[in-house]
Amino acid sequence: MIFPMGSNLIRDIVKEAGRRQGISLSKLANILNVNHVYLFSVLSSKKISRPLIRRIAETLHLPDLPQVYEEYLKTKRVENKGVKSTRKGSKNKSHKGGVKP
Repeated sequence: MIFPMGSNLIRDIVKEAGRRQGISLSKLANILNVNHVYLFSVLSSKKISRPLIRRIAETLHLPDLPQVYEEYLKTKRVENKGVKSTRKGSKNKSHKGGVKP
C-alpha cells in the first residue's frame, strides 16, 4: 500500500470509523482512558503505540488497523531514513570532550 507524504491515514481511518459509530476522537480518548493529546499524537504518528492502536481497533471494530499501522510506520521510517538527528547528545559528534579541534 502506498501512502501519500504528509498523509494522516491512521487518524482518518479512526476518525471515520468513530464518526459512523457516533464517537469523536475526544470521546474515544475517554473510552480508552488515555489523554486526548496522547491519542492525537499516536494517530498522527508523532508517537508510536502499538498497544493503543490494538485497543482502538478492538473498540471501533477495525481488525485490519494494526496491520495498516505497521505498514504506515514502515513508510514513515523510509521517509526519515538518512535524516541526521539534531538532538543534543547525538552519536554523530564530530569532536570529543566538548572542545573543538
